[in-house]
Amino acid sequence: MRVERGSPLDARDIAKLYSVAFPESVELFFGKRTPEKLLDLLELTFSLVLQWGTESLLVKDDAGSIRGYCLYSTKEEPSAKRSYRKALAILGKMALQISLGELTRLFHNQVLMTTSVRYTRASAAKKVTARIVSIAIDPDFQGQGLGTLLFSSVLRDLQDQSIGLNVRANNAAALRLYQSAGFQPLGTTKDLLGEWLVLERPPRDAAVL
Repeated sequence: MRVERGSPLDARDIAKLYSVAFPESVELFFGKRTPEKLLDLLELTFSLVLQWGTESLLVKDDAGSIRGYCLYSTKEEPSAKRSYRKALAILGKMALQISLGELTRLFHNQVLMTTSVRYTRASAAKKVTARIVSIAIDPDFQGQGLGTLLFSSVLRDLQDQSIGLNVRANNAAALRLYQSAGFQPLGTTKDLLGEWLVLERPPRDAAVL
């Protein structure tokens, strides 16, 4: 297994992994879609995220198949990494594919997450300069250390920044990984599927798990 930097060209493979790693979210927001149409929309979504300057690291096996990904954003010169023309083109394609019901659920979910945030250390939240957007490991390859391998690489990229992330309150394995990397509770929030814990890790000289 090896860790490589991803690009918008990896959007469809990331979409495939997302769909198997987060079946509850897929069912809630896009349950009426056929698998092919689901992948088409998710591919556009990840393409948009990556064209907008979000960074990606991928875990690949010896055959080059993606077995894990992490998307993360940073406030350091994000505009220099953005492709506005391509992003607008992707938004146009998404508008033709997404249904009103899907859009309504996604909007409701985002509003709920935003308005439900409760910080225990508000001062730390204001200092967060990088954020883990999404991270997933292929369910068939979990428990083999890929999450640690991937997350260690991400933390090395962001070692001089304060990092924020959300984790499901009932995801004990992920919570152990984040706590071992120095993440601390910052607050809570919730969405249509339940509660999230908001975590933060301050800058440090080296990212070690």
